[in-house]
This record gives sequence, structure tokens and C-alpha cells, in this order.
Amino acid sequence: MAAPPDPPNDGEVGPRLRLLREQKGMSARQVADAAGLTPAYLSRLENGRVSPTVATLARLVAAMGATMATLFQEPPGQEETVVRRADRHLMRSRGVLDSQVTPGWAKRLEILESLVEPGEGSSDTLHTHAGEEECVLVLEGELDVFLGEEHFHLATGDSATFDSRTPHRWRNPSAGRSRVLWVFTPATY
Repeated sequence: MAAPPDPPNDGEVGPRLRLLREQKGMSARQVADAAGLTPAYLSRLENGRVSPTVATLARLVAAMGATMATLFQEPPGQEETVVRRADRHLMRSRGVLDSQVTPGWAKRLEILESLVEPGEGSSDTLHTHAGEEECVLVLEGELDVFLGEEHFHLATGDSATFDSRTPHRWRNPSAGRSRVLWVFTPATY
């Protein structure tokens, strides 16, 4: 019996979504309908012709009964302790490059380092996701965090911690790239 294919590690989210959808035995129409999107959009996304917002990506993954961490998972048996910078799993989506700092097998904690291009972020609408708490630390640059009706402007060294189920969104308001660290508990993002 042939071994299952390794998940794509080039950071492009489309092929990872297609692989996850195929592993779940779901059609593009089933996933698109469950996520409130068109099958045509999902096809363009899977083929790398469009890049989703973080909120759209979360809806697609949830529609397949999975978590964002699933997109970073490694083939079975690769339970490393140390994750070297060069070996991090990458995921690109609309002006945001996420790299997974924690190994894919971690279930209680997930840490992502994100490079956020100017004017880019999670989406223009508030969203929630599974999980309990999350914390964002601005390593370089700036980040605007919106929690319900509240707006917080974070500069280098600032952090914000909140319940993942609180409607939220975030964006880089500056003219330069921002580098932020996200910590999620449990590892469900």
C-alpha cells in the first residue's frame, strides 16, 4: 500500500485545503456550501489563483470539521521536539505569512509567528473561532486589534490577551511590515 502524500510545505494554502478536503472525502460543493462560499471561489483558492482572508480560511477549515492547526500537521510519526526556523510549516493568506513555531503534534498550545504586510490582516469583519484564549505580542511594527466595539493600537513590545470566542479582527495599520507572535490555547486555531 502506498504511503499517503506529505502535506504541501511551500506555504501555499490552496493545495493544503485541497488535500484536507480530499482526506475528508468531501466534494468542493459540500465544503463551499458549508462555508458559505461558491464552489468557483473554492476552486480558484485551491488552485492558488486567490488568497483567502484568515476568517474565510477558518470558515473553510471548520466546514471540514477540522482546525487551522490541521493545515500545519505533519505526516504521522514525525514528533519532533525542536522546530528549526528553516523547518517551520508556512501558510500564506492575503498579505499574511504564518509560520508555526510549535510542532504539529502539540494539542494544548500553539504558537505562530506572523509577518503582516501593510494594510493587511484577518478580515474586515469580526469573527470568532474555537479555542479558549489567545495572546498576540507585537515583535516589530504595529497592529490594530478590534475586540467587539473596542479598538486597541499595539506597538512594538505591546500585547493583548483575549477569549478566542470574543468577536475580533486585526490589521497592520502602518506603512511597514509587522511581525507578531500569536499564542493559542488549546491548539485549535
